[in-house]
This record gives sequence, C-alpha cells and structure tokens, in this order.
Amino acid sequence: MIFFVVGLMCLFVCIQLMNVIATISTSFDEPHQKLSDDELPEVSVLVAARNEEKNIAACIQHLIAQNYPKHKFHILIGNDQSEDHTAKIVDELVAQHHNIKQIHITQQLGKARGKANVLAQLAQVAHGDYFLITDADIQVSSNWARTLINFFKPGIGIVSGTTIVKGNGFLANMQHIDWLYFMGLLLSFNRLRIPSTAVGNNMAITKDAYLSTGGYENISFSVTEDYKLFQQVRKTGYQTINMINPDAINISAAAADLNTLLNQRKRWLTGAMELPFYWWIIFGIYGSFWIAFGICFFIHTTIALAFLVLKFLIQSVTVFWQQKQLGIQPKLLHLWWYEVYTLGLTLLTIFYFIIPKKLNWKNRYY
Repeated sequence: MIFFVVGLMCLFVCIQLMNVIATISTSFDEPHQKLSDDELPEVSVLVAARNEEKNIAACIQHLIAQNYPKHKFHILIGNDQSEDHTAKIVDELVAQHHNIKQIHITQQLGKARGKANVLAQLAQVAHGDYFLITDADIQVSSNWARTLINFFKPGIGIVSGTTIVKGNGFLANMQHIDWLYFMGLLLSFNRLRIPSTAVGNNMAITKDAYLSTGGYENISFSVTEDYKLFQQVRKTGYQTINMINPDAINISAAAADLNTLLNQRKRWLTGAMELPFYWWIIFGIYGSFWIAFGICFFIHTTIALAFLVLKFLIQSVTVFWQQKQLGIQPKLLHLWWYEVYTLGLTLLTIFYFIIPKKLNWKNRYY
C-alpha cells in the first residue's frame, strides 16, 4: 500500500515540476503578425448574458474601449431571458453606441441549449470572418481583440487567451490562485503538444472553422460548450492556439459564494467526462493526492509530510512566478491558505458531484 500511495504522490509532484519548469522557462507568447488598422478584419464579439445586471455594464464598457477600428468591431449581446435588469442596462448602452446590438433569445436552435444556444443565434447574425467570444462577467484589456486576431495564421481555427480571477475576500483570493495555477497547467500541456480545451470566456474562432462544425445548433449539447466547440473544430482538421500575452489576459468576476463555486466545478467535471483518457489520468492523480497523503500519513508520517512540503514549495514557486510576471504582488499568507482551500474544495467537489442533484447553471437545471 505504501508504495502505491507514494507512487501517486510522486506522479503528482512530477506534474507540478513539469508545470513550474514550463512556467519559469517560458516568456509571454508573441503574436504571429501585427496588422495595421487598415489590415485588421471585420469581427463580431459574441456575449451570452443571463441575469448579469451586476457585471454586464463593465463588460460592455471594456469592449467599447477596444483599440480596434469601430466600423470593423461589432458587439452582439444575447439576452438569454434574463429575469433582472440585464436587458435594460444593455438597451441604455445600445442607445449610446452604434456598434452594439442586443438580441433577445426566446427559442432553442437545433441541439443547442443554454449558452450554446445564445452563441448559435448570435453567430447567425454576426458580421465578419472572425467571432470573438467572452462572458458577461469578464473585463477585457483594450488590446484584446487586436491581439487575438494577430495570433491567427493559415490553418488555425481557434486562438484562446488566458483568464484570471480578481475580487475581494477570502473566496475570491483563493479562486485567483486556483485559476492562475490551472491556467498555467493548461498552457504547459499545450506546449507539450497535448491539446486540452479553449477558454470559453477568452477566445476567437474563424467563421470558416465555426461553420465547418455545423455551428452549435448541430453540435451535441454539453454544459462545457467551449470544449465541445474546440473538440469539433480540431476534428475538422483545424489547429488551435492557447497562449498567454499581457494584452489577452481577461479578468473574471469570482464566484460569489461557495454554492455557486461548487456548481461551477460540477459543470466543469460534467463536461470533462468527454475529455480524452489521458486527461482523466491527470485529474485522477490530482484528485487522489490528498487521499494518498492521508493514507501515507498514518503509515509513514515523515514521508507524507515531506511530500506535502514539496507540493507546497513547487506550487508556491509556480504561482509566485506567475504573479510577478503579471505584475501582481504575491502574498505568502494566501499561498498557505490555498493548501487548506484545495483540500476542502476537493472533498466538497467530490461529494457535490456524486450526490443525485441537478446542475444549477444560471438558474436552469441540467
């Protein structure tokens, strides 16, 4: 038994080492080209919004502030039957800016449901040869659109940037570290030519690549619609890019409470059921660390504690380096608390995932 649990922890540490080496040895990604204003293509930004009155104004204001020719930049907001003041807020902004349009989503298109249904209908009225996709609780940088477009080259169907969480309070601080760490892991695997997924709140797709899949209305429904689209695009022969560039780092609002966070994790795990087997091996190694640690602690306490210290050190170096690279002041106390947070969240997520309870996503149940 001791050899098995130690082996699991060794695999976990190896993945962490791979991540930290890739993080420290790699600088920001540079775009393939630098198009002038005249060369930039016409694009449409697709935003699905449901009950987002707290976030939608900031999201749109950041999109309006894009360093992109206004006559080539269209903002499409899909109001997905919001029950709050989302539609009213968008209407006020539409009246002030000619390149914003609000589409009220009232019907289901083909196989699409939820966010995928909104995006499917927005894509049908979008202008240009590129669709940029983000979420209503996201704030983009002023060069976001220009940067994503400049990463495209022949054969590339999707370009995906990096998203981090910012907010106030303990839960938001922990989510910030969590997103930062796993975004780094995603990038590390992609640099090893192991495809993962696109970041659904920070991505661009060519119109041709999107249409090659038949659109969301012809793609089997998944609660992780970004991975489903990523998967279908790669099946049609297109390549994808996951990158980190300071001008393509989006800021996401943190999950407001534990229940919302657990629903988010359950949605991700539900969608992850479709990932290739090697990703489930990786998830298994990550998910079993604390179980292996607990068993090892009772058999050989010293070895267990040594692995815990090693885990903390490698993980902390990774996050510390990422924060310094992004100009964020690291806080050691947050890294200590993150260990407690990951243990608690892992156990709660496992419990929440297996209990026979429907997934609550934007006040809809799946």
